[in-house]
Order: sequence, then structure tokens, then C-alpha cells
Amino acid sequence: MATLLYQCPAGISGDMNLAALVALGVDPSELESELRKLPYSGWSLEFKQDNRHGIHGLNCTVIVDEESSHTHESSESDHHKHRTYREIREAIEQSEIAKAAKSDAIACFKALAEAEAAVHGVEPDKVHFHEVGAIDSIIDIVGSAIGWHLLGVERVVCSSLEVGGGTVRCAHGVMPVPAPATSRLLNAVPFSSGATDKETTTPTGAALLIGKGCEFGQSISGIQIRAAIAIGQREDPNIANALYVSLIDEGSKSNFDVDQVWEVVTNIDDMTAESLSFTCEQLFHSGALDVWQTPATFKKGRLGCSLHALATDTNLSNVENCLLKYSRTLGLRKQKWSRTKLPRELSNVATPWGDVRVKTATLPDSSTRYKFDFDDCATIANSENQTLAWVEEKVQELYLKQTTK
Repeated sequence: MATLLYQCPAGISGDMNLAALVALGVDPSELESELRKLPYSGWSLEFKQDNRHGIHGLNCTVIVDEESSHTHESSESDHHKHRTYREIREAIEQSEIAKAAKSDAIACFKALAEAEAAVHGVEPDKVHFHEVGAIDSIIDIVGSAIGWHLLGVERVVCSSLEVGGGTVRCAHGVMPVPAPATSRLLNAVPFSSGATDKETTTPTGAALLIGKGCEFGQSISGIQIRAAIAIGQREDPNIANALYVSLIDEGSKSNFDVDQVWEVVTNIDDMTAESLSFTCEQLFHSGALDVWQTPATFKKGRLGCSLHALATDTNLSNVENCLLKYSRTLGLRKQKWSRTKLPRELSNVATPWGDVRVKTATLPDSSTRYKFDFDDCATIANSENQTLAWVEEKVQELYLKQTTK
């Protein structure tokens, strides 16, 4: 799996991302050729080596006609044509760029349109982009989508994101950093601020990460194929204005199912075993994927446990409410995890005593592993006055006969 790891101690902007993708191996000529399929003219790309605070890397400048330009490093300037999200989306849809690149570009603009719509109280299709409606920002976003496609990027992870500080002047006046649209885009995203008194993460940069489905704060493992450093336009006395991006080969993940789950945890030292058991049952009823307890010793030498529950995005609120309602805790903590699962298949084994459910998992080497449902086997053991081991042995014999026919 081709994964991009973004490290943004000086934030991210559209032109910095373009520079990083070219430094990772995207052919500038091929990139520009694909971008020429858009119905926009009067622009060109310039890539050059530069450095900030002794950090050497690639700089990208989108050169456009004066009336279409704006400063990438901030949301400043309103001296250019305003385009709506609908206009930009239709231009991308009607172009002949690759389907995957179209999809990513539209997703990035959609994320930004929804953020702007929330800020201004209008429908996304009616949002008039100011800074991001300029030709150079369109080139930044669509060019990034093309670059991701050319590199075969399947996953994007960000380990650090700095948004800056101070204020920024945009088409709507002077705004605090992060700008309102950027703040909306980064809702529920971990970031840092205050490294400098300038805007470091622009709306375009934030939209690129969010639109591409970037995972923030997630672990990553694999082999680094290439590493790139992109240099921003502005000289900043406080920080090296550089973006660090690595192309990681995480290996083939075709044999795995990957998703994300929330782990909700609280510490308990004042509940009986019966009450804890009841709370666990209620957590399962609320939609928790799994519930477990970890023995622990708390303050004053009190024995207790940490009570854990796994939840999806859709049932997280139900699980939290259930835990707060049925336990004696006054609070909880939560963390999002990336989960890797073996593909599995549910089926039945026909036996003289009724069907027994079986779960079959496919291992990375394509071999399989199976497990019979405990409750079904226990029911047969009780009804036949046999041991559980006897039932499992008989069911296994029948299973192997039925699956090797």
C-alpha cells in the first residue's frame, strides 16, 4: 500500500504540497500536461531548490496573470475572480483528467465548500470562493489530486500539524488564525498553534488533507521509498517554513480489512462485581463492538478495574451515554485506533443435533482458520450430556467432510 506520511511543523499550503509530490517523483511535465486539461489558461508552474533556516528542499510557484494571483502563504488578497464551488466542480467533472484525480479534487473542494457554507450560512453549491477560487489555488488542489494519482497513493497520514497564530487578512477582513474555514475543516483534528504569529496552514492546505481522508495521529509501519522536503514562499524568523512528506510502502494489505474504532475507557474502584457485569451487558446492548475489564490498583491502594468498550463512529455517542449512565464513573476518556482484521466468513455446519455456526478467517498466506460457535456447541453438549471437547471433535469431523467434498 502506497502511503504518504505528512509532517507539518510549519503547516501546509497548496503550493508546498505540489512541491512535495514532485520531489517524491511526480514528473513536472506530466503534471502540467494533465493540468492543461482544465479550462483555465494564463498560468505556469515553476519548481526550484530553496532553503529556510538551513533546511534545503523544493519550492513550487504557480505563476499566473496578475489579476488572478494571490499569496499562498496566507488568505490575503481579494483582487481576483470569485468562482463558486459548482463552477469549479463542473469544470473538473467535464475535464479529461484521470477519474481518481477528479474524485480527489472534487472531494477537497467539497470539504472546503461545506466549511465555508457553515461559516457563512449558505448552501455549499452557492459558496463563492475568494482566495481558493483563484487560478493558482485551483492548480494547487487539482495538481495535488493528480500527483496523488500518479504516485498511486492509497492512504494519507499526518503526524503533526501546526496552524500558526496571530491574524490574517482575507476577503472578509481581518480574521484570527486559524481562519474560520480552516478551523471548521480541522474540527476534531489534533493540531498545534503558536509556533509563529503567521498563518501556516491555509484553507487550501487543510482542504487537501481533509478531502483526501487523511488519518491524524495514527500509527504507520512500512518501508520508506522516498522522502521529500517542500519549501514555502515566506521567510519566517520563528520556524523553518518546510513541509516533510514520506512515501511509505506498507506492504500489500489486500488480505486484510482495515477500519477505525474508538476505545472508550474509564477507571472503576467503587462498584460491585455484579454491577460491573450488568454495566458490561448494557454496553453490548448499546452497540459496543467489545467490552472488557483490566484489573488495576488506584489511589489509596484501592483495587478496581479499567472498563473498556470499542465503538464505531456511528455508535460512539450511545456507548458513552451508556457507560456514564450505568457505571458510577464521573468521566471517561477515548482514543481512536486503526484496526486490522482478517477477512472472515460466517457459515453453518449441519450436524445430527442441529446447525452449528462457524467463523472462517483467511490468513495472509491464503490458508484458513476456523472456529465453531461456543454457544451452539455448549447447547449440544448439555442436551446430549457430553463434554464440550467431544462435541467440538464431532463438529470438526463433519465440517471437514462438508468442506472437502
